[in-house]
Amino acid sequence: QALTQHMLLFWSTYEPLVWLTYLRNLQFVLHLELLREQLTGLEREMGLLAEYSRFASETGRSFPGFESFLRRRLVQKQRIYSHVYDMLKCFQGAFNFSILAVLLTINIRIAVDCYFMYYSIYNNVINNDYYLIVPALLEVPAFIYASQSCMVVVPRIAHQLHNIVTDSGCCSCPDLSLQIQNFSLQLLHQPIRIDCLG
Repeated sequence: QALTQHMLLFWSTYEPLVWLTYLRNLQFVLHLELLREQLTGLEREMGLLAEYSRFASETGRSFPGFESFLRRRLVQKQRIYSHVYDMLKCFQGAFNFSILAVLLTINIRIAVDCYFMYYSIYNNVINNDYYLIVPALLEVPAFIYASQSCMVVVPRIAHQLHNIVTDSGCCSCPDLSLQIQNFSLQLLHQPIRIDCLG
């Protein structure tokens, strides 16, 4: 179309809004990726603790104070999870309304673009701007994927936690069992759940 004053006013107001919406959604995805990295690291370290305890149980080889070592490491991992949960609460407190507004804006844009695409095709209007809908189509799945990839790590952390062997000759410390139960309750009462206003 010819670059008239009306077209210039339209693009100068519409295009910055579109880019701001995309950048805001990208900010959400990057925050969630930061949470996922922390949770994945915690899962990996819990897996190492489970392997240490299994090795000590199967071979009978450990060092003095091995149970206390495991318990201290569990307390440390519990603190890390608590920090990650605090990060999640800060994220949700700061972005709750914003997530809802951005996702609604993207969905409305997809609906409007699909309508005008159908209108153009139906009326045989030559228009090569259909590809501009592609970023909008990728934004919502990107946010959903980032959210899901955070939430699925927590059950794996719980699985690694309960793989820690506590009833062998090397690891028969009741305090360790109590610490595992404590951590398990923390995972139950502080779930990683990504949503926008529920």
